[in-house]
Amino acid sequence: MAAGLIIVYAIGPRTAQSEGFSSDYYFSGHLKAIFASLAVLGIGAFLPYKLIGTYSKWLTIIAFALCFLTAALGRAGIGGSFVICDEGACRALNFPLLGSFQPAEFLKIAVLFYGAWLISDRRKKKQLAKSEFWLPMGVVIAAVAFVVAFLEKDLGSTAVIYLMLAAMMFVGEMPWKQLGIFALVILACVVVLIKVAPHRLDRLASFSGKGDDFHIMNSLIGFGTGGAFGVGLGNSVQTTGYLPEAPSDSIFSVVGEAWGFFGAVIILIAYAVMLVRILNVSRCTEDDEQNLFTVGVFTWIFAHVIINVGGMLALMPMKGITLPFLSHGGTSMMFVSFAVGMTLQISRWTKREAIDENSSSRRGQRGTRYAGSRRRT
Repeated sequence: MAAGLIIVYAIGPRTAQSEGFSSDYYFSGHLKAIFASLAVLGIGAFLPYKLIGTYSKWLTIIAFALCFLTAALGRAGIGGSFVICDEGACRALNFPLLGSFQPAEFLKIAVLFYGAWLISDRRKKKQLAKSEFWLPMGVVIAAVAFVVAFLEKDLGSTAVIYLMLAAMMFVGEMPWKQLGIFALVILACVVVLIKVAPHRLDRLASFSGKGDDFHIMNSLIGFGTGGAFGVGLGNSVQTTGYLPEAPSDSIFSVVGEAWGFFGAVIILIAYAVMLVRILNVSRCTEDDEQNLFTVGVFTWIFAHVIINVGGMLALMPMKGITLPFLSHGGTSMMFVSFAVGMTLQISRWTKREAIDENSSSRRGQRGTRYAGSRRRT
């Protein structure tokens, strides 16, 4: 968050003025988003997991309803200033005083809670390969494809949700045959969704070098200009109008130009450390549902990083998806922060192996302890 704030502070005024906003538009909005994200992270760290998990089904229904409302009002042209549309895609709601809100980000955390509960519950009942599991899961899969990918035209969020569900199913010991069927269904959905949307075909064409590669080329120019140690934040050229969405989706290219190869590597190492710590929490969690939840959080952040960085480096087709905690975008940062806060809460109740380091004669003898000062009964 601190790194993102520094970058947005340096490039925000120039970018904002070129887009017709006030010079502090990006920085002030990003600063508010960070404060809000830290607040919801604290809430997630102390709000009991079971309190939210109990209502995960209703949270998912509400999230789908908000996504559908956003897309429907935007497509009908009756949303007015309440619905924010950009290049034909209506994905955000505008609330007075609060600003924009993207329901798809809310849907990610809702599906994460619901998926963890559903897989854990059906696993205990030995129903993972039966209709008791696939009927509700099929409804979620179809609803995500229709509402998020088709109506909101947000294939990036769709991919992240599907990856989260796939990872939780894998860890939840879903039979290989069922996992294969799930993968084929998702692949078919993605192929159909790409074919019915011309702009997605254009992105594939630009990735292959046969279409408009303006965004990709300027991203690569930023990395090339940065060299090993960067040109410095005040000397960035790509943010003067060459690099689209510089403070948000393209911020990793800005990092590469301003801080160079080593600066970009440091950012990636920070993500790697965070992701390893989340996996450690998952490994040490005794509660099956919470274990699946932390796996989902890992996949959520990992997918965002891979898709964003891969797009900026021309390693995969470019998608409009944020880089967690770094990109300008309040809704995404807030919900990822809430998920990390929940992971911190779960980590206080994990069972871990302890090694006595005070006595050489007892070195290597392992016992178990519970994280935190509290004990479960």
